[in-house]
Amino acid sequence: MHHKQKGVLFTVASALLFGVTPVLASLTYDMGSNASTLTFYRNLMVVPVLVLLMAVKKIPFRVTGRELLLLLAVGVLFRASTTFMLYDSYQYVGIGTATTLHFMYPVFTALLCRLAFREKLGAGKTAALLLATAGIVCFCDPSGGFDRRGILLAVASAVTYSCYMTGMDKTALKEMNPNKVACYMGLANAAAMLLLDLPRKEIVFRLPPKAMLYTFIIAVCTSFAAVALLQMGIRELGASTAAIFSMLEPIACVLSGWIFLQEAMPVNKILGCLVILGAVAVIVAVDRRREQTAAGLQKTKTE
Repeated sequence: MHHKQKGVLFTVASALLFGVTPVLASLTYDMGSNASTLTFYRNLMVVPVLVLLMAVKKIPFRVTGRELLLLLAVGVLFRASTTFMLYDSYQYVGIGTATTLHFMYPVFTALLCRLAFREKLGAGKTAALLLATAGIVCFCDPSGGFDRRGILLAVASAVTYSCYMTGMDKTALKEMNPNKVACYMGLANAAAMLLLDLPRKEIVFRLPPKAMLYTFIIAVCTSFAAVALLQMGIRELGASTAAIFSMLEPIACVLSGWIFLQEAMPVNKILGCLVILGAVAVIVAVDRRREQTAAGLQKTKTE
């Protein structure tokens, strides 16, 4: 399989896992859990699994001082803060509005790569990015209100997530073993959530067994599988392209809510799904055309 195809497969699989797990999250909330509890356990529960996996695969646990600083910076400052601010924004604006604003992160990722690393977007990628953003806007739910604090938190979560994706692409973390990255980030993010919770006292440490089981499944699917797959996808595609494929996540979220929770599927959400799929199709077509052009040039040189 071609490297680009692998990158697409990894990123799409990651988006689907991230998109489906909110169904289980919703069920745990009904059992007494909340956003802080889920974020804490989502990171903590995956650490023993990863430690065991690394031991079996004989992956060294040692990290250099520079790698540790990168893991803390990218993991805690960007990834953990993203989750915290996004969940916190739900208190002030509706989930639909907050999620819409958060999924502006591909725009920020593309801008960050362009401004900081002089990465060229090209007409095809720019068109796909604008199309995907238009699709995300279709999911907006104005009934949730427009509280200024909630909007700032949701937009900030988009900025920090774009920093996370760019950090995974443009630093030494790109070449680190995905299981090692997920392990250290899970541990660091759980510790950060615990410290943040000291004044808030929102983490529920005693949940029903069924809620803990669902939380464990969420942890394995997201903080283990989805994070590792996203890292591998970014490695093959780059942060800005991977961000566009990651926009399949809200489609998975909407469809899983419709299938498993009998949530409504209004026309605007259907339209949003179709527009995002169109953006993904544009990226695939652009990459295929680029490969065909490169193959033609190579053939011309050899003749």
